Amino acid sequence: MRLPFRATINVALGAGMVLIILSIAASYLTINSLLSGTQSETEARETVLLLEQVVSEFQAAESSQRRYLLTNVAGDLAAYQRARSLSQQALQRVHAQAGTRQDWRALGEAMTRRFELMELAITARQQTGLDAAAAIVGNASNRQLHDEIEALVARIKGAEIQALEHSKEETRQTAQTVKQLILLGGLLCLSVFGWAIQMIVRAQAKRRRIEARLSDSEAMSRAVTESMAEGLVTATQEGIIVNANSAARHLFGYRLDDLVGREVTMLLPTRYRMGFQAFFASLGGRQRGFREWDVKVLGLRHDGTEFPVNASFGDVNVGGRRLFTAIIHDITESNRISDALRSSEAQLRELTDAVPALIAYVDREERFQFHNRAYEEAFGLASEQIQNRTLFEVMGPQLYDQVKGHVQEALAGYSVRYECVQVTPGGERREYVMSHFPRYGEGDEQGTVIGFSSLGNDVTELKRIDRMKSEFVSTVSHELRTPLTSIRGSLGLVWGGVTGELPAQAKNLVGIAKSNCERLIRLINDILDSEKIESGKMSFELRPMELEPLLEQALAANEGFAEQHGVTLALGRMEAPVQVCVDSDRLIQVVTNLLSNAIKFSPPGGVVQVSLRTDAGRARVEITDSGPGIPDEFRQRIFQKFSQADSSDTRQKGGTGLGLSISKAIIERMDGSIGFTTENRVGTTFFFELPVWREAPPVTAPMGLDGVARPRVLVYEDDPDVAQLIGMMLDNGGYAADMAHTPEQARDYLKMESYAAMTVDVRQPYEIGFSLIRELRANKRTARLPVLVLSVTAAEARQQAGSQTLGVSGWLEKPLDEQRLLGSLERAIQARRRAAS
Repeated sequence: MRLPFRATINVALGAGMVLIILSIAASYLTINSLLSGTQSETEARETVLLLEQVVSEFQAAESSQRRYLLTNVAGDLAAYQRARSLSQQALQRVHAQAGTRQDWRALGEAMTRRFELMELAITARQQTGLDAAAAIVGNASNRQLHDEIEALVARIKGAEIQALEHSKEETRQTAQTVKQLILLGGLLCLSVFGWAIQMIVRAQAKRRRIEARLSDSEAMSRAVTESMAEGLVTATQEGIIVNANSAARHLFGYRLDDLVGREVTMLLPTRYRMGFQAFFASLGGRQRGFREWDVKVLGLRHDGTEFPVNASFGDVNVGGRRLFTAIIHDITESNRISDALRSSEAQLRELTDAVPALIAYVDREERFQFHNRAYEEAFGLASEQIQNRTLFEVMGPQLYDQVKGHVQEALAGYSVRYECVQVTPGGERREYVMSHFPRYGEGDEQGTVIGFSSLGNDVTELKRIDRMKSEFVSTVSHELRTPLTSIRGSLGLVWGGVTGELPAQAKNLVGIAKSNCERLIRLINDILDSEKIESGKMSFELRPMELEPLLEQALAANEGFAEQHGVTLALGRMEAPVQVCVDSDRLIQVVTNLLSNAIKFSPPGGVVQVSLRTDAGRARVEITDSGPGIPDEFRQRIFQKFSQADSSDTRQKGGTGLGLSISKAIIERMDGSIGFTTENRVGTTFFFELPVWREAPPVTAPMGLDGVARPRVLVYEDDPDVAQLIGMMLDNGGYAADMAHTPEQARDYLKMESYAAMTVDVRQPYEIGFSLIRELRANKRTARLPVLVLSVTAAEARQQAGSQTLGVSGWLEKPLDEQRLLGSLERAIQARRRAAS
């Protein structure tokens, strides 16, 4: 242990004086003592005793070890470990006293090896049993070590006794030399005394420097305390204020002289002082260096106003005196903000509870972190049964299986909209349209989805009303068709003279009835078609075929109607045949609707011109009349159901107001578009465009790119031009692409190659694309393949998918944005890699 400087000086001076006195007064006595050899004899005896202690402790360790091997009791093991520790300590003292003597070193090594065998036996006893330990104890090496240790001890003991006798003789011979050394020791003491004086002088200088530094440090501490933004009050154990920094003085409105020497309770309202005195008194029993954080109390200013504070208590040691400190922070403003936040949260809660929709926030672990009252009512659960519970726990396995795929899609970073069906605790079946919107983190979690907000609208009543409407329209329309068939047939027969020649007036009346019967039949057919389109039940048989023969067929079917109105139909010819992928019956229905309108609004003697041309991979059919044109106020709603220009002239033309609406739906279901141009008193041109069909190239095995490891993407797109464009976008983004133009080609590619992702073109009626995706999910090899759906009606296709678990990574609208395509593809691939890891 190193003594303090002053103690070192005192000891040195005392030792010097003692040495001087002893050297002068007792020199001959010391010489006689040395000649007697007492000191050497004593040292030899101590060495022998120490050897005996080593042997004794070693034998105690052996005994404890054997006892533990027999009993396997933890107390015996502890006794062995204590005996071994004492033996090793004694052996270390022997080494320190004996130096590097060979016998001592051999004894130490032998005992160390013996202890290793003892440890090995203990380990064997613990792991295997007594027999294994006994085998180690009784082996030849163990016995040999035991004999070696006994021989070494005997040899060392004999050598020490012999050394003792030799030491006595040497002591007598060196007595004369010691006398001279005593004189030299006196001189040494004088030197020590001089050195001590010099050190005292140096110590005084050092002390003055330290005191100067302490003074500077105290000034710095005072400056730091005064510059603190929080108030700092220091008090004694009795609660008497000894200091307060400027922030505390400003906070309470006192001067320093008004605070020092006063009780600290003066800074609290009277009603709290007794309780605070008890709290402050308890601080004296705390351990030194304690900290008590965030104690919220009310402070009392000099002017009598009260304010909330947050106090943290601790203690310091100043000059051996224990003082207590309180760091005080005014929390008036933070309390006001907290109250405002709580009020705002309560208002938000009231607002969301009043909304008749399911509103919730779910974190990345699929746990509810927020929900409104509608969730509690829908599931028949209390708030605590939903909050912090998982979707699976709240919804149950059946409903969770419906929504699991959509939830995972939202947590992958995609907005999701789907429909689901829930059975309430009362057994009522409710239908919801659910929307999930991902939420991204901030800071270190920026760009990472940390949860999603959920909105669910109860559409049960709307669905019921819609089904009632559809059933009513379908029932009434079908029920009307049967009698109308009989009426039309009967009128046709009468009109044809089956009952004999009709008088002119009667024939005129039958003609009116027959004409209106046909009109009523067309109305019913249009209503049924409209209902099929809305419900998604209109089927399409899409096949590649030449467009011009279909137009000729439609013109031929409408020649009679045109002759009735005195209008001529004309078709412009194409030099080369144009193929489109369409349902021929539906396309003729569209052309018939457009021709019928053009004929009805063309003046007698007019010409309805039908033309066909191609541009940028699309076939365009135009039907032009020379009628009055379409009124400005009607143009915005011309494709809406039951829409007609509200004038007596157009009303006289007849029609259901459904033809254009149905035509638009049919064209769009065949991946086309429809529109018109018009000019008042000049005429109107209706047109529709369809993708030109091109034969797909044969499937070939995908080629590598000079050994460059680029992620490969399969592009399923029936339009070769669009497929080529997508391939160029992917190439720019660092991807390799294979093109498939039919589902069969896509399946062939998937058999031959493993892909990082796939894009699927989905168009109405959607089933072809959805069927292909379902095949992917059913195949173990492609079940986790990321799929992006590309469609001109992506939102509608997504809604049409409904609750199907397609596992789509993204729905992108055409025309495509290159950056959005590449970003969605990268996120989808990364999500798959994270899921795989």
